[in-house]
Amino acid sequence: MTFDVQAGTVFGIGGPNGAGKTTLYDVICGISPATSGEILLDGKSIVRMSPHEVCHQGIARTFQLNASFDTLTVKDNVLLAAHHGHALNEIPKLFFNNEERHRADHALEVTGLADKANEIASTLNLVDQKLLMIAGALATSPRILMMDEPVGGLVPQEIDQVEAVVRRLTEEKGITVILIEHVMRFLVGLSDEVMIMNQGSKLYQGTPEGLARDKDVVEVYLGEGSSGQIASKSSDKTPDDTKLVDVDSEEDVVVDKWASKVAEAARQLLKQYRSGRIYPIDYINLEKLLAERDVSDKSTKVVRAARGVIDARKAGSDEAQHFELLERMLGESHLVRERRVLKTDKTENKAEMRAAAIEEAAKAVIDGESKNSLGKKELDQLKAALFWKVANNVDPESVNQERSHG
Repeated sequence: MTFDVQAGTVFGIGGPNGAGKTTLYDVICGISPATSGEILLDGKSIVRMSPHEVCHQGIARTFQLNASFDTLTVKDNVLLAAHHGHALNEIPKLFFNNEERHRADHALEVTGLADKANEIASTLNLVDQKLLMIAGALATSPRILMMDEPVGGLVPQEIDQVEAVVRRLTEEKGITVILIEHVMRFLVGLSDEVMIMNQGSKLYQGTPEGLARDKDVVEVYLGEGSSGQIASKSSDKTPDDTKLVDVDSEEDVVVDKWASKVAEAARQLLKQYRSGRIYPIDYINLEKLLAERDVSDKSTKVVRAARGVIDARKAGSDEAQHFELLERMLGESHLVRERRVLKTDKTENKAEMRAAAIEEAAKAVIDGESKNSLGKKELDQLKAALFWKVANNVDPESVNQERSHG
């Protein structure tokens, strides 16, 4: 497997579990020996260097799991990296010099951890643990920063936080970033170039936009046969070719699990569209779900609107009006669900009232019988409660009056 990484860029590496991504990192960083081939940094081979020698050449690395010293403070963790990772200290020192302290403070500032410098590392949350590893790597003054799943396990807001830090490293510091990540939106949105691995080999290398159009990549991520169902975007049609779908021609059929999954995928796609950061990879999940059923099958209005978005993308048409329609249909379906819940609540309330009326009437009968005073009034009250028609909102008293007049 051969690939080049351009200086000052973000090079993203993706692929399924077991593809060999972390092993590749271990070989580059000197943790695992290379059995063949060469690894060149500015034309110089580093293939036989130890991990600390690779680090002193300007290659720093973070790991999937927390690699900090849990009992030390955040700042001390970064100071240790600044002290040992920048240059080989043949004679160990018992203090940190001013230059090391400056690099540590700068790394904490860049990663947003300056206000947590005196906190114990073990008390940090997951995103701050990952940022601490980045800060430690940054304190070594690297030319290349290799990150292994820097946003694994994070929520979207935390992912954005890490992305902002990485962008600052490349845009302001000129650091070359190589990252491994399973979160495809992060990988695609941040990388200048992407390489996908599978079973130890390079499956794809190119632009992030080309991922969704590559047959082999789609097969690996979505399963055999999916690539034939998911068409690539075409550029030979005009923006007016794809008309809005007729969502009102048919009423919704019963919403099944598939339709619910389509609605959720459509909602996520709409969210990305509204954020202004939507990529070809974002469409794949929705396309895959829609491809499970023939277009002629009856569907919900949300499903039909979702098909309109995908058809517009494939045709190279303007998707704006299709997304607007999809948003409206998702809104309408939400209102329908709310009305159904409200109706169910009302029915349940009536049933509870009827049960309470029966209980009260039954107690009156039992009480009257025990006192030898049971009369027609108590029996009529119980009958009224038993014959109470919940659906018609008829209360026991009105039923009782009707039966009395009868």
